[in-house]
Amino acid sequence: MDTIVAGTHGCTVDGTRQVYHVAGRGPVLIAHSGGPGVDHAYLRSAALEEHFTVVYLEPVGTGDSQPLPAGATYLQTYTDFLYAVVEHLAVPRVFLLGHSHGGVVAQRFAVQHPGRIAGLALYSSTPVTGQEFWTAAADEAARHPERHPDVPEAVEAAAALSGSDLRALLPVYFADYWGRRHEFQSLRDTLRTWPVEFSDRTVDLRPELPLITAPTVVISGRHDFICGPAWADMLHQGIAGSRLVTLENSGHFGQIEEPAAFLDAVVSLLSDTSFPDRIRAAFRRGDTAAVTRMAAAERDRGPSFEVEALYALSRVALRDGDLARAEEVAGQALEIAVGTGERSLEERPRHVLAAVARLSGDHPLARDRYLASIALNESLGNTEQVNAEYHNLAFTELHLGNLDRARQLFAEGRERVHRLGWTSFVPYLGVAAAALATADRDHPRAARMIGFTDHAYAALGQVPDPDDAADLARSRDAALAALGEPRYTEEYRAGTTLPEIP
Repeated sequence: MDTIVAGTHGCTVDGTRQVYHVAGRGPVLIAHSGGPGVDHAYLRSAALEEHFTVVYLEPVGTGDSQPLPAGATYLQTYTDFLYAVVEHLAVPRVFLLGHSHGGVVAQRFAVQHPGRIAGLALYSSTPVTGQEFWTAAADEAARHPERHPDVPEAVEAAAALSGSDLRALLPVYFADYWGRRHEFQSLRDTLRTWPVEFSDRTVDLRPELPLITAPTVVISGRHDFICGPAWADMLHQGIAGSRLVTLENSGHFGQIEEPAAFLDAVVSLLSDTSFPDRIRAAFRRGDTAAVTRMAAAERDRGPSFEVEALYALSRVALRDGDLARAEEVAGQALEIAVGTGERSLEERPRHVLAAVARLSGDHPLARDRYLASIALNESLGNTEQVNAEYHNLAFTELHLGNLDRARQLFAEGRERVHRLGWTSFVPYLGVAAAALATADRDHPRAARMIGFTDHAYAALGQVPDPDDAADLARSRDAALAALGEPRYTEEYRAGTTLPEIP
C-alpha cells in the first residue's frame, strides 16, 4: 500500500485472504489477538489509537478472513500471514502487540524478522505451551471457585475449561469477573469464536528468546490463570533488556481490567531507550551475542545506526583480543562518521581507536588519541565522556611511568564522580585504585580494591570494558604472586564488604 488509511483492508497469501482493520494515528502498531480462533474485536482500544495507527488483524480462520489453509500449523502459519500484512503495509518497521497466542506469534515473528520490529509488547503470553503449561492452567482454573465461594456460577465456569465454550469459561480469565460483572458481561455476550484444529499445539520458544533484539515490554496480569507471572517472567528473563509490567488487579484481559496501566505499558515503547543505549548496555553486561545480533539488525537503518553498530562490533573485537579487527572496524565507523559531517558520531569510534593503542602497548599513540578524544567531547559538552577519557588517559600516563600525573588524574576523576553522583562509574574507580596500589607495591590494598571492583561491577550487572579488564588482570596477577592465594583471598574478601573506596 502507498498509504495506510483507516478502514477495512486485506491481502492474499497463496490464495487465502487475510483481513485487517486500520484506526488511529501515529506509528504503526499491529495488534494480533489470541486464541487461536477468537474474534479480534475484544482487543480494540480507542486509547491506543490516540498514540498509534493500530492495525487489527482478523487472524486467518476468524471473522472475514478466509479459513486456515490446508496443513496450517499452530505457530508458523500465523507468523507467515503476519509477515504478509507487514509487507503489504510497506512500512519498514512496525510496533507489534501480541495477546496470548498472538504473543507467541509475535515472539516467532521478532526472531525471524528482527529488522521489521520497532518495538514489541508481549501481553498475557507465554513462550511455552507444553504439558506443564496446560496442567498449570487447569490447576489454576480449578481454584477459581475457591476464590469465589459465594458465587455458584464459579463452579460452572471453572468446569468449562474441559469444553469448547469460551464464553462459559470467560469469567475465569478475569481477576474479579463476578465483582465487576456489569463491566465485563458485554464481552461475554458478544465474544465470537471459530473452531480451529491443529495436530500439535506444543511450542517452546525459550531457546529463541535471546534472539529477540527489539525493545520489548512484557505485560502480565497478576491473576491470569493461563498466562500469568511465571510465564511472563520466562519471557522477561529470556529477552535481554525487556521490561516486565505486572498488572496487579488483572487477569488475562488487562486492557479491560486496568486500561490506564495497560496503555502506559504499551505506549512506553515509544520512549524506549535508543539503539545506542540498548546495544551499549548489552556490551556492558557481557552479552556479546546480543550485541552482534543488534548490530546486524540495525546497521542498515542509516549512517548513525551503522556507526553505532560498527562501534559495538569493534568493542566486541577488543574484548576478544583481536586488536587488528577492532582497529579496522572502528576505522570504518570513523570514516562514515566524518562523512556525515556530524562530529558527535566521531566520539565512539575515536574512543575505540585510543583503546586499541592502549591495549597494544603503544602508549604515546594512546595518549595522543585520548587527548584528541577529550578535546572532541569537551567541544560537544559530553562531560561524563570527558571524565571517562581522562580516566583512560591516566592509565596511559601510568604505563608511561608518569605515576604522579596518573595519580593526579585519577584523584580528579574520583572527585568528579562523587560530586556529580555518577554512580555507574564507581567500579572504574576501583580499577584505578587497584592499579595505583599495584604501582605502589601495596599488594594487600590492590587485592582489596580488586574485591571491591568485582563486587561493584556485579552490583550493576556489568563486566569491565576490555582495557580496564586488562589492567585489573595485571593487578590481580601481581597481587596473587606477591601474597599467595590464601592471603590474597583474605584481602579480596575484605574488599567486597567496603561501602566505597577508602
